[in-house]
Amino acid sequence: MTSFVLVHGSGQNAESWSRVGALLESRGHSIAAPELPKTAADWGLEEHAAKIAASVESPDTVIVAHSLCGVFLPVVATLRTCARMVFVAAVIPEPGKSLRDLFTEDAAMFNPDWIAAGQRWFDESQQEGIAREFLFHDCDDETLAWALGTIELIDSAKAITQSAPYAEWPTVPAASIVASDDLTLTPDWCRRRSIERLGHEAIEVEAWHCPHMSRPDDVADILDRLAVTGD
Repeated sequence: MTSFVLVHGSGQNAESWSRVGALLESRGHSIAAPELPKTAADWGLEEHAAKIAASVESPDTVIVAHSLCGVFLPVVATLRTCARMVFVAAVIPEPGKSLRDLFTEDAAMFNPDWIAAGQRWFDESQQEGIAREFLFHDCDDETLAWALGTIELIDSAKAITQSAPYAEWPTVPAASIVASDDLTLTPDWCRRRSIERLGHEAIEVEAWHCPHMSRPDDVADILDRLAVTGD
């Protein structure tokens, strides 16, 4: 049995991991899905990481994060001993740099249409349309109705602009799951970052930005395999 901590992305709540969590539990694993605060404007990398780290109960824990919240994983690994970090359609950060730094260095990191949507994502009246266009297009009708109910934005301004507070990458095994049809964080950037930062190729799943929602069986299979074999 492996302990998993499943971290939601910056635009959703912890419910977004419930289907994958249930599948992992059915295979004998234990699950924690911390709920990050949504209105903590003063929270940066360390505060979010500490919240996540509080759910790490044993050194065999696999910590999984989606989307922007991948920036927290290496910080968590400096606070708690863990077995593995897994980035799911997620930002793979760089020591000493902020997410904004990474985007400035390589604008191909994000789909330009997603960037153009920009501030509209923070307008509640437009969130459903943007989510349908960029996040959940590959969901069936039942999944889409559920997925739309998980939209809940965290205040990530400080986390985006704060430089990573570690000088070296943690010595913890890590894997990246790339959504091959992602329309937010570009698959090519994720593939490159996996090789450059993690030292190996990413694991591919045919999905849009939220494979844990549209392809929960596939994601659970990958996480189960990583827990058992490490690859």
